[in-house]
Amino acid sequence: MYDIKRLGAGQQQQQLQQQQLQQQQLQLQLQQQSIGNTLNDRLCGSAALQPLQLTCSVITPTHHSPTTITATATATATTASTTATQLSKSSSHINSNNLEATHMTLLTLRRRRAFQRRACLLSILAAFVFGMALGVIVPMIGLPDYFGSVESATVTLDMSEEQPSPPLPYSVSFIRDDPQALAHVELSAEQVFRNAFHLEQDKNAPDSMIVKKLDTNDGSIKEFHVQRTANGRYRKGPERRLTKAAQAASSRADLAKPLTQFHLPRDSELQAAGILDEDIYWGELVEQALPQGFAGQDQHSWERYVAGQGQVVRLEHGCGRMQNRLVVFADGTRACARYRQNTDQIQGEIFSYYLGQLLNISNLAPSAATVIDTTTPNWSAALGDITQAQWKEHRPVVLTRWLADLEPAGIPQPFQPLERHLNKYDVWNITQQMQRDATTTIMSRGLLKRLEAANSQTDAHQSRMLEESSSNIELSSTAAASSTSSSSSSSPSSALLQRLIELAQWSDLIVFDYLIANLDRVVNNLYNFQWNADIMAAPAHNLARQSDTQLLVFLDNESGLLHGYRLLKKYEAYHSLLLDNLCIFRRPTIQALQRLRAEGAGRQLRDLFERTTSPNVRDVLPSLPDKSIKILAERIDRVLAQVHKCSDSNKSS
Repeated sequence: MYDIKRLGAGQQQQQLQQQQLQQQQLQLQLQQQSIGNTLNDRLCGSAALQPLQLTCSVITPTHHSPTTITATATATATTASTTATQLSKSSSHINSNNLEATHMTLLTLRRRRAFQRRACLLSILAAFVFGMALGVIVPMIGLPDYFGSVESATVTLDMSEEQPSPPLPYSVSFIRDDPQALAHVELSAEQVFRNAFHLEQDKNAPDSMIVKKLDTNDGSIKEFHVQRTANGRYRKGPERRLTKAAQAASSRADLAKPLTQFHLPRDSELQAAGILDEDIYWGELVEQALPQGFAGQDQHSWERYVAGQGQVVRLEHGCGRMQNRLVVFADGTRACARYRQNTDQIQGEIFSYYLGQLLNISNLAPSAATVIDTTTPNWSAALGDITQAQWKEHRPVVLTRWLADLEPAGIPQPFQPLERHLNKYDVWNITQQMQRDATTTIMSRGLLKRLEAANSQTDAHQSRMLEESSSNIELSSTAAASSTSSSSSSSPSSALLQRLIELAQWSDLIVFDYLIANLDRVVNNLYNFQWNADIMAAPAHNLARQSDTQLLVFLDNESGLLHGYRLLKKYEAYHSLLLDNLCIFRRPTIQALQRLRAEGAGRQLRDLFERTTSPNVRDVLPSLPDKSIKILAERIDRVLAQVHKCSDSNKSS
């Protein structure tokens, strides 16, 4: 293939050669004239004729390189003119041949380029038609079932029964348009998070999370992704096995050693000891040992105090958030004031407290709603502190009675990761383990006394210490035998009773936080567990314990019933995780929940709000919205369904 640039350069070179030939022709003509004049002069004269030699160099172009032609003529005018004429004719003939060759080459290049363009267009068109045939026409028409024909030739089928035809190798289906397929793909929260012990937010997909759960069929741990849909259900991804079935079975057997070492719990033993009732409720012994907490009388007296005789004298920093303040009254009484720019968190705090009162949960400190009004005697003395705190007039606040003797409260072991469940078997294991630890402690004390006797100075002291240690060891062995034979023969120790009291209060905590969808307590720890594995061993957020009575105090419930309901799409998995693994409840709480469902939760909460607040509060603080009441009713049904499921599972087992 010729290069167009080279052809253009060749044409320019040929033009330069033509100009050189024209100049040489002009020089030849001038030389001919000068030679003629010289000959005339010499002929006219009498000088003798001498030979004259003429040399002419002509450059002629060819298809490779120009050639130099040298012509030598004898000094005659006729010979020189004849040679010049022949050179001019040969040069013109060569130029005409080169122009014709260049013109033919350009025509050949244009034809080749046009042919290449047509070939490219035809190949693109053929590929497009072939792709359309494979992607659209073949799936619409379908291909013969070659695989089915091969299998039918090798396998004999029973034609008496109707066999579903195998799917075609090429088929197109859209799951979103098929409601039956949606029902099979999407699962409820209970189906997805049953036996789950770890949740982790997926960094690449905000609407999905990574779930690790224990497979009860083979005892292995599996991991899968789950995505929440718009209708509140979950779409589950493929599972990935993290441990082998044999290893998981052996580890599960190691965890179950306390069960097999002693014996499986008999209902009569736990019920006779007053620990459990009907396998799903805490027994009479635990209920009577629970701390009294805050009764209804405490609430009524606090409401009267805030509305009437409570005069605020100053505000101090404290009580959590930036705009919260520690309120000091004239008689020295203190309270935590919760102030917010928007009213939904104030509503969440006061209505969550009302719900706890309706459920007879005594772990909530007395609270009352009021309005900031510096024109009244209750707030006029603290005008400077109110201005400095940037509080606005006629804004609602919630005053909660100050509790001084509080200490941090941790998360019990049954609700730690890798366990995170509480049922009658867990209560039995805790009882047996603590009784065994108490027996070991008594025996170790006896051994220490024997060592002390061996190191003593006098024989009398040695004999006395040996007798005491022997008697203690005999008593401890007798107590161990009686405790392992029947738990009803001895009452639970003080440490065991304190442990059961804590778990009973946690039963109410899990139910209460699920109902209001509280984000700022255990769910906060569960959500941050994916970044900090030690957070479950840290104290629970917004949970404290009274040091003298061991009462758990549920603090800071402002996210309940409104803000928490708006974020259910993101945190519902964490709310359901604890409730789905709880099978021990307090009977008074469940009975109050059943009454609240029958009478209507929304009506009861609104009536309590009307009775306990003044008209000034109701003017600036709205009641609970209908959407929150509807969600609360659904969550009440969910808790009662969990109680019914636990009861049925215990009966079947």
